[in-house]
Amino acid sequence: MSLSVGAEVGNEDRAVQNSGIVTRQGRGYSTMTLTRGSTALLLLDLQRDFLDPKGIYARHGLAVDRLRGIIPTVARVAEASRAAHVPIFASKFTVYTSPGGAPLGLDHIVKARPFLRSEGFRLGDPGRELIPELARPDYELDKPRFSAFHGTPLEVLLRSLDIDTVVLTGIVTHGGVEGTARDAMIRDFSVVILEDCVAAFDEELRGMGMYVTIMDSAAYVKALAA
Repeated sequence: MSLSVGAEVGNEDRAVQNSGIVTRQGRGYSTMTLTRGSTALLLLDLQRDFLDPKGIYARHGLAVDRLRGIIPTVARVAEASRAAHVPIFASKFTVYTSPGGAPLGLDHIVKARPFLRSEGFRLGDPGRELIPELARPDYELDKPRFSAFHGTPLEVLLRSLDIDTVVLTGIVTHGGVEGTARDAMIRDFSVVILEDCVAAFDEELRGMGMYVTIMDSAAYVKALAA
């Protein structure tokens, strides 16, 4: 599998079409190639507590329908990736607690979501598990912060597999997705975000086009079949 994305230089964010593959990048468009054997798919925080209608987010009044809208597309991407022998990693946001049950760190998250002070995403909780709509990944990572690199063996596994490019899907766009993308970049991995496979409560993917490649799932699946 080989896919070249983008080839021209521009001064504004816009769509770039190259051999039928459409991607959006920022200043200084560059050519990027996805190669089978050096690419991994990351499924970020696609868990019951975030996405299930009976999960903790829905029980506390957060509208999860928008987030759930990406599930069929992510499932198709994961299926195509497995068929192409692309390794699949799934992160699971995890709230570690003190012996008394209080969250360890995560003050900024708990301030925004006070219910997490007492429940949600704990080890052993059914809600912490991945949603059933997705096939099992090759690797699961218990993730204590936004980034899937922080406090997990992700980098060691990627290096051991000779991976140089990570394709990101999941939630939320400005939390786990952005945090993982930035950590991947500073570790010299190439980053692709599938824009129709990420979601947030306030949906917009901005500010990272200068540094990552943004494409849709159809372009990625087409590359896998090449």
